[in-house]
Amino acid sequence: MRSMRPISTMILVGTLLGGFSACAPALLMNTPVSKHADGWAITLGQIKAGPDEYIGEGGVNVTSGTDETLLWTLVTVKNESGEEQTFDYDTCVLEWNGEARQPLVVGRPAEAGAEVNASVDRSEAIAPGQERTRQLIYTYPKDQPPPRMKCGKVVLPIKGKH
Repeated sequence: MRSMRPISTMILVGTLLGGFSACAPALLMNTPVSKHADGWAITLGQIKAGPDEYIGEGGVNVTSGTDETLLWTLVTVKNESGEEQTFDYDTCVLEWNGEARQPLVVGRPAEAGAEVNASVDRSEAIAPGQERTRQLIYTYPKDQPPPRMKCGKVVLPIKGKH
């Protein structure tokens, strides 16, 4: 009589891995898109759906609603002008079907292994030639990827799974 151990082990491992992958963030876009306007170069580098909870400094906890997910974006802003300028991250909205959403959270990109995320000011002065990369987190309807991000006059098409 043959042992069923190899088959049962494979089924168990497959079930566990399937369960873990269901909880993993879904990468919606990983091809950077850049545009220039008004002395700024703005790059949308990545968009992930999930995780659906943000834990920040000072006990800040943001979760998504039942029919929503948290979209985690990486945005790099470079001051291309000859003088210091202030950039307002609230101008970076996700647009779709005539609606727009501002970021709930503006933070530094999370470091590997960090249990708490570091938030930053919603606007900041940037010296000429300097750049900042920030993580902007939005609530967004599930199963409806946004077609674009607009930061002031700069419109960045979201290239990915639609």
